Amino acid sequence: MSLLVKDVMVPVSDYSTVSGEATVREAISALRGSFHREGRAWHGHYSVLVLDREGRLAGLLTLRSLLRAVGFKDLTDDIWIKAESWGWYFMEKMQTGAGVRVRDIMRPLELATVNARQTLKQAAHLLLTHQVNSLPVLEDGKVTGILRTIDVFRAIDEIIPGI
Repeated sequence: MSLLVKDVMVPVSDYSTVSGEATVREAISALRGSFHREGRAWHGHYSVLVLDREGRLAGLLTLRSLLRAVGFKDLTDDIWIKAESWGWYFMEKMQTGAGVRVRDIMRPLELATVNARQTLKQAAHLLLTHQVNSLPVLEDGKVTGILRTIDVFRAIDEIIPGI
């Protein structure tokens, strides 16, 4: 019998969360909270779940999205950006207390999900198709966990027999 997504996913209760209204700085802090060190290697989650105002899951904020946001911050020093009319508006948003909010850079939930009853082979295909490293897991329309590429890799012998 093939392993299903629900057999290897990380339960949603074990994942860090942040509000969509939170600042990027707050999201970084929440994500850092999941990291711990064992020997020389760091372990932790590479994303944080984003909740809407009602506390429902709205999206996923990944390390890659956070790095992109940091890259945008560097643009405020670019004289060519300052020369454009929209550049001044952008710089003002970055430098005011409002800043960039998590909702502005998160990956919306609807973009890529996997069903808890799908096989790991199907899930691996979805990870590759959507070019992502994690997928929210849905069961009966509700998010119950997160499936990461590392979770699929740990069970790779289930996906590719004979390894």
